[in-house]
Amino acid sequence: MYVNAGRDFEKKSAKSGLSMPELIVTLGVVATIAALLITSIVSKIDETKNMVALRKIQNSLSQVTQLVVNDNMSPIYWDLKEYDYESAAKAYKYYKPYFQVLRECSNQAGCWKYPTTYLSGRVYLTSTEPYQYMFTLTDGMNVLVNVFSQAVIEDEFGVKVDGTSVVFIVDVNGDKRPNRIGTDIFAFVLRGETIVPAGEDSTYNCNTAGLGLACTARVMRDNYTISYY
Repeated sequence: MYVNAGRDFEKKSAKSGLSMPELIVTLGVVATIAALLITSIVSKIDETKNMVALRKIQNSLSQVTQLVVNDNMSPIYWDLKEYDYESAAKAYKYYKPYFQVLRECSNQAGCWKYPTTYLSGRVYLTSTEPYQYMFTLTDGMNVLVNVFSQAVIEDEFGVKVDGTSVVFIVDVNGDKRPNRIGTDIFAFVLRGETIVPAGEDSTYNCNTAGLGLACTARVMRDNYTISYY
């Protein structure tokens, strides 16, 4: 039966005008195109999910910040110091009651995936930093709480501030890849008593050769789409 089936297949191939090698090559091309289409579709689905998550965390941070300000002293009185663990922990302490936290890692491993890369592909983080405070929300988003200087926030995150302040860096799809800033990782800055998206005042580094730290505002302005590839 196997031999006859093979002869029938060869006859059909001959009728179609394709030799066996040509047919194999054709099938290979079709399979490659199908694989590329599937990859593209999966990538688009992932991007859509990330954008939904970005909307969610943006709304959450904005609402929670108002509660923090209403129930506590204004951030201008928090006495924050740049690259300082105690300052990051203090900011987290004020925010914690209003978040649904799955796990709390402080500045230890477990709430962030490495390596984390800039939009350009260059490595941003390979391990935890001693000045960070990290936690994971119940929806799976990983969050870094950092305290940076005015110069760093303005130069790298594209937000004009009056001094040292808090920056939230959020991996909206948690432990999943690609762990790349501007793709699934976005930043928000505490400016005064409100949260603003990184890049609010400048998105100069939001390009495929740049850091991507200022891409949050651009994505939001582009109706939650990624258009800088």
